[in-house]
Amino acid sequence: MNDTVPTFSLAYTSARPLAIAQVMELWNSRSALKTHEFVIAIDEGNVEGLKQAEEAAKTWPNTKVVVNKGQKTCVGGWNTAGEATTGKIIIAVADDFNPPHNWDQLLLSLEPKGWEDGEYVVKVEDGYVHNIFVLSILTRKRYERFGYIFYPKYLSLFCDTEFGEVATRDGVVIDANHLLFEHLHPDAFKRPRDGVDMTHASRERWNAGEMLFNFRRAQGFPLDDGPKAQKEPPKQSTEKPKEDYIAYMQVTKDDLCFFDTCQRLVDEGVKHFGICQPNRYWSGEPIEPEQVNEVNAVVEKLKALPGVTVHHRVFDVDKFQMPGDTRILVETRVRNESLNWIRSLGYKHILVVDSDELWMRGTFNIVKAYVEQGHKAISVHMIPVIGVPGYPVDMATDVAVVYVSPEVTFKVCRSPYIPQSIIYRPLIYHFTGTRKGMDETVKKHRRGGHYDDPDYDFEGWIKDKLPNIKPGMTDAHMYKPRQIWPRVRAWRADELAQMPEAVRPFLGTDTN
Repeated sequence: MNDTVPTFSLAYTSARPLAIAQVMELWNSRSALKTHEFVIAIDEGNVEGLKQAEEAAKTWPNTKVVVNKGQKTCVGGWNTAGEATTGKIIIAVADDFNPPHNWDQLLLSLEPKGWEDGEYVVKVEDGYVHNIFVLSILTRKRYERFGYIFYPKYLSLFCDTEFGEVATRDGVVIDANHLLFEHLHPDAFKRPRDGVDMTHASRERWNAGEMLFNFRRAQGFPLDDGPKAQKEPPKQSTEKPKEDYIAYMQVTKDDLCFFDTCQRLVDEGVKHFGICQPNRYWSGEPIEPEQVNEVNAVVEKLKALPGVTVHHRVFDVDKFQMPGDTRILVETRVRNESLNWIRSLGYKHILVVDSDELWMRGTFNIVKAYVEQGHKAISVHMIPVIGVPGYPVDMATDVAVVYVSPEVTFKVCRSPYIPQSIIYRPLIYHFTGTRKGMDETVKKHRRGGHYDDPDYDFEGWIKDKLPNIKPGMTDAHMYKPRQIWPRVRAWRADELAQMPEAVRPFLGTDTN
């Protein structure tokens, strides 16, 4: 065996003993670099398969043969092979793929340069299915996040569907559809169907895979199996989902109006809260002890309200981050995991609320009416409040998701995969750019999820806009592609009259 770390590991499993030598020869002969390793997994008890694999292994110096002692399926075999790989890039090889000549060189030429050292999944063309990651290619860092190639509970079908959907959700896909790794599938009349095909693609396996995929999608594809799974994952409720609404809030500190936001929801009829508390800011900075105490104090204050139920959990952000991740990608992962936690408590209807978002009176009833009409993801327009002291923005285009149904997961931050039903009227005051002082406001933006996004100019905004915000200012947003905060305006007297007493000292006094 070669002691150097190979760039590519071909994780191969087969239930066709006579195909093993041919598959090895095909991939080896079409390699340009000739430095890859082959790992062949054979099911325990498959004597002929083991014999053929060991014989074929003699033809390539960097080959391992391992025995799959777990589930005797292609998923079990690929995962067993994956455990024994050492390369930077893992390819889940099957009997019926036809790689292009110089496949390894072609893959390494993809952008970004050096991708093999990051966390990526490569989407190639298979000439048949097109939209599923049928040939699964992933980097070592991607593999190490999960500890497996495919979610272990799949038998065969839909394992690659989840593989691709989770990679797309996480923003780690390299599009290489110009590279054809031809899938010689019998349904495309490219080879005869045999008994292995009949088992692999049976109606029973289709039904089992589809059911598991849909269930896991509704749960946000939790990492609840394999070596990287949490030791004590949240238990799924066996009870009928509660028809009650729960307000899901992700909170790092009492920014401005945490308790007042909750009190307004309680006044509107919301009696259940799920408080997700990340243990550090998205910038990587630790959360100050006094801020942690602020959150805990509000939680206790909420618990003391008559008829109110509060679920509170701290999330370890490091478990959701790999080197090179953007802040917003990490935040999205934490949000999906916290959604999974909320659903494990048995709640059906989830309101999505940030602690600096004050709902106008009557908003909850409007949202419920949309839910009753069958809408699965609902957004509302907002009135952003910015500056120190804070003023509202007129005709802003901001919208925020305020409701998701059980099957919805987030694609980016709190924006869902499915289309949103938008309520075209401002129903929330969002104190996004107003805190109790200038220093706090600046820190909020520098620690935020979008700070490292090149489409935003936070430092220019902090320097030139934030200190000068007052009624009449135009083009007040920091987003480069388009202006979404067209004009700052004065408060209306009726608006200030409805503001909680604790918030008023931090708002501007100019009125229309």
